Amino acid sequence: MGGIGLDELVFASFRQTVRHGCDQWWLYVSTCLACRQNWMIAQDDRIYDNYYLRRISPAQLQEIEDFGLWPDEFLTYEQVLKLGKATGDVWAFLEPRSPALVTTAEDLRRERPDILVEEIAALLSITVQQAVGLLG
Repeated sequence: MGGIGLDELVFASFRQTVRHGCDQWWLYVSTCLACRQNWMIAQDDRIYDNYYLRRISPAQLQEIEDFGLWPDEFLTYEQVLKLGKATGDVWAFLEPRSPALVTTAEDLRRERPDILVEEIAALLSITVQQAVGLLG
């Protein structure tokens, strides 16, 4: 949606109601002021620069607000990056040790300590050698 300001137009009608917080900085719920629907939103502004939206029911919103029980789809940044990779839009970072790449590689390793360097490379659309450099 970005680039031409479409994201600002769309999200102008959204009101953020719940942030996941903690380690899931990318995840929140907003309510559309036009249609009154609740949307779980994952915002990847580091690697693929995408938003992922999933409509949630009032009951699901209540579970999130009362008990912190979030639907599973966007709970890990790895899941969010897999969605970005699936879009087919791959961006190349001109700086091999871009802070966005370094931080994301570290976050992936923290999220899942047994993640392979090859998996990190695939998620970030970089070479295995570059992924090793990010973690070293």
